Amino acid sequence: MEKNIGDVYKDMDLGCDTYPSDQTADPKAYIDAIATFKAGDVAIIFTPDDTHYDIALACINQGMHVMVTKPIVQTLEHHINLIKAAKEKNVLVAMEVHKRWDPFYADARDRARSQFGNFQYMYAYMSQPKHQLETFKAWAGKSSDISYYLNSHHIDFSEWTLEGIARPVRVTGTSSTGVAHSKGMKTEDSITLTVQWENLNDKTLGCA
Repeated sequence: MEKNIGDVYKDMDLGCDTYPSDQTADPKAYIDAIATFKAGDVAIIFTPDDTHYDIALACINQGMHVMVTKPIVQTLEHHINLIKAAKEKNVLVAMEVHKRWDPFYADARDRARSQFGNFQYMYAYMSQPKHQLETFKAWAGKSSDISYYLNSHHIDFSEWTLEGIARPVRVTGTSSTGVAHSKGMKTEDSITLTVQWENLNDKTLGCA
């Protein structure tokens, strides 16, 4: 932190309180942290995918506005619960998807929406090297998977691009396995999603 922030930005105070302390491990430490904030404060949540819901809900109940990294939660039930809680507490809840701020992606969206007409076909691919299995072995296949972690970028991009133009009507998924299993990790090596879209103006179909 000192090298990447303190040495780069003049007179920036890097002091902070940590929950839990550096000497302990406590998965519920966020409860104590949230208690130090007041209604109207903002929480930014960048934690393992399966912890987003509990932390976000606790923040909302504290009256805090919340921004959660993608995927915001992993089930429809949790989505609905957060929406309901946010309305009851009158707070903002948003998902951080940093590809929306990437000039390359923003330009592609603008061109697609303004020049290409009805949606027909989109193909997107993201991958990581095998050694990343070691980086993420503590949670790969347990608290999340590569589709939540990587595919969510392009799922959001298609939704963002096609907003008001088309709607998804069917989603199917397939996977491949073997490499991760050979390393003792019960998770997929690849996950492929196919989404059927229906153009709103004439009911024609597209595929992503």
